[in-house]
Amino acid sequence: MKIFLVGFMGAGKTTAGRELASRIGAPFFDLDELIESAEKGSIKDIFAQHGEPYFRKRERDVLRSTRHLESAVVATGGGTFTFDENIQFIQSEGLSVYLSAPYSLLRSRIGDKAAERPLFRDDVAAHELYNGRIRYYRMADITIEVREEETTNEIVERLLLELPKGFLDPVNRAPWRGART
Repeated sequence: MKIFLVGFMGAGKTTAGRELASRIGAPFFDLDELIESAEKGSIKDIFAQHGEPYFRKRERDVLRSTRHLESAVVATGGGTFTFDENIQFIQSEGLSVYLSAPYSLLRSRIGDKAAERPLFRDDVAAHELYNGRIRYYRMADITIEVREEETTNEIVERLLLELPKGFLDPVNRAPWRGART
């Protein structure tokens, strides 16, 4: 059982992913963090030194490495789910959940950190990028509308309610969870 969180920068994929993983007892992985660790540098630096095509290849490779996991919650990068081969991989490996938030909320969440995000050059370009990616995000298995006043716990609770019946059952039987009595 794998759950892949998709959505635009600032949607809360990492924050909600950590909470979701904790709630269901699954390991959590953030693709951007894994890439930064492997490359020993920030996403911004990887883009600057090697360019976006190099980053997208590394992202694809790290995503593919999740194939070997029995269960996990994976927070993808904002662009991961906009490439057909990544969409197909995610759909074949698990359940995709789109954390959908209005652009105004995403912009306010990113705030001063926009400079750290290579594809958030300016508000106009970022808004165009957001609009261009929505059609891909909507291919996700489940969409969770993120509301401004909502806590992470509330978002995760709604996400859990949207999971298909019995989806988490294999997790409860996984050996690393301990024996059930």
